[in-house]
Amino acid sequence: MRKKDNFAGTLPGTGKSLVAFPETYVVLDLETTGLDPERDQIIEIGALEVVRGKRGRTFSTLIQPRTPLSGHYVSPFITQLTGITDDMLAAAPQPRQALEAFGKFLGSRVAVGYNVGFDMGFLQQQFQTQLYRPLANDWVDVLPMAQTLFPLWDHHRLNNLAAWYKVENKEAHRALSDVETTETCFRKLKEDAARRYPSLEAFLEKVRQKMEGKNEGQQLSLW
Repeated sequence: MRKKDNFAGTLPGTGKSLVAFPETYVVLDLETTGLDPERDQIIEIGALEVVRGKRGRTFSTLIQPRTPLSGHYVSPFITQLTGITDDMLAAAPQPRQALEAFGKFLGSRVAVGYNVGFDMGFLQQQFQTQLYRPLANDWVDVLPMAQTLFPLWDHHRLNNLAAWYKVENKEAHRALSDVETTETCFRKLKEDAARRYPSLEAFLEKVRQKMEGKNEGQQLSLW
């Protein structure tokens, strides 16, 4: 599913986008019923903690969304894409229960993900509507880093980066598998940037410049 432009950080009290290589963070990914955080819903959260550069615990849960008028939790397209079925979601936790558990796992740590503004937009919306509090965590997006390091690529999907670094994503479009793939690619990208640039800070400054260009109307290709 192609991820729509995000509105992460637009709700009061939410975090901000960082350009950094943190040592401690949580990699996260969502599966959703669609692309609009105000209309669509989260059906799966996957997360992996990295503590001082080392992988730690994982978090994974399905979430039962509201049933639309069609009587189905997810469309046939989403089931085909993710493998997540109505039967799986019928037994899944309710949104408030799942989000509370995820919030405890995430804590105050920085979130990292691939086009993670999309995911943060959904989480910020759901924290506000389900838990009645903002999600204040800052986040780091791996996508503009990949776009900066590989400017000549036609596409910058996660699977493009994974193929370049020879990382196998065994269950693409399942949240935890995407998270594990993202974490490995993020680590390899950092090592790659350190070899190609005079310093990591020089690379990060290049990423900031690219992102500022996007904000000024020079649209970055997500795909």
